[in-house]
Amino acid sequence: MRISSWGGMSGEIQSLVRPTFSTDLRHPFPAERGQIRPKYLVIGALRSYGDEVLSPDGHYVQTTRCDRILQIDTLNDTVTAESGVRLDFLQDRVRPLGYVIPVSPGTAHLTLGGAIANDVHGKNHHVSGTFGCFVRQFELQRTTGEVLNCSALENAEYFAATIGGMGLTGAISWASIQLRRIASPFLRVASYRFGDLSEFFALDLQNKDQHEYSVAWVDCLAKGRSLGRGIYSVADHDSTAAPANAAGAARRRNYRADVPFRMPLSPINRFTLAAMNFLYYRLHRTGVRTIPLENWLYPLDAVNHWNRLYGRRGFYQFQCVVPAESAPSAIAEMLNTIAAKQQGSFLAVLKNFGEKASPGWMSFPMPGTTLALDFPNRGPATESLLRDLYRITANARGRLYPAKDGCSPPDSLREGYPNFTRFKALIDPGLDSMMARRLQLTG
Repeated sequence: MRISSWGGMSGEIQSLVRPTFSTDLRHPFPAERGQIRPKYLVIGALRSYGDEVLSPDGHYVQTTRCDRILQIDTLNDTVTAESGVRLDFLQDRVRPLGYVIPVSPGTAHLTLGGAIANDVHGKNHHVSGTFGCFVRQFELQRTTGEVLNCSALENAEYFAATIGGMGLTGAISWASIQLRRIASPFLRVASYRFGDLSEFFALDLQNKDQHEYSVAWVDCLAKGRSLGRGIYSVADHDSTAAPANAAGAARRRNYRADVPFRMPLSPINRFTLAAMNFLYYRLHRTGVRTIPLENWLYPLDAVNHWNRLYGRRGFYQFQCVVPAESAPSAIAEMLNTIAAKQQGSFLAVLKNFGEKASPGWMSFPMPGTTLALDFPNRGPATESLLRDLYRITANARGRLYPAKDGCSPPDSLREGYPNFTRFKALIDPGLDSMMARRLQLTG
């Protein structure tokens, strides 16, 4: 049996433990006398893209059965839940009470523990920061037997190391997060078509501080005068729409498309991508509309098993952030490189991060511009392209997102994250991942 990351990488399973209660998440098999204790990896819903969720020794502890909501505190506007609960389930429970999860990525099908471990960010980073900014406390179970209650005031170093810590500091059994009150579960979305990369930066400078959410799709196959053209969107919660606790106010998608099987060969190639990108750019609806928040915040959830479109070889995800002063030239160089190698991406996201710092030592976002892309795995040609993108990122003094990485150079985390050494010292000795070994976090 094999376990797979969302991008398609997989590894053999030697053991898979799925505890029913969060109190049982610590290392399940104490070592026999004279035997070497195997290293495990704690996993959730497997929504990370690369080798972060793959164990080099094939031993896993999965949290998805530990999915209970323990408390919703309407006095302090917090929710406490076990780490295996999915964000979409949390969202469904708190929305009728007039709340929303304050930060969420492009999918809600990840666990609470995974959101903390990768310190996920969303379209409102320039206003709200990362998910970790709203984590109030959690319990961390170490394979050494320690059980630590972690917050900004208690076991503060483990708190900082675990937020964005890629699941390597221990198993989170439960966590409390701050909720946000909203007037309506609908968003008023305004979309604009921009003709090149410079126009994106001008649009964002003019609009982002006036809106809670902002994001752009970019046509990464466009060249020349159209380099970086795309669709820019901003959104805010619409206080004139139905109230958050009205029946049916926040209807979920009643229908989701589905890719029923993994394609033998990926239909995504330079010819189909060029056509798709051209049509999306020309036909995408612009102007203002009001829609349920899920329909805009979670575009990846509109199609079940969308990753199967990439075929049996899967895909690589790439996401970087580069400082604002070098962003225009660095992003332009990346887009020129992609267009020249004709290995474009349809899921190409461009956004400017804000100044709000995360409490997590290994949190990915920093002030600057982030670019996220998916590439069908075409072997050495794709890996060569990724190495070029890594080089451009490093030269611009940027960093990579470990949750969306599968083959970056061994020193990429050390170079991009100033707290690398402090974090490495707090890694749980009983946990390991293929990514941790590749990036010199474990030996």
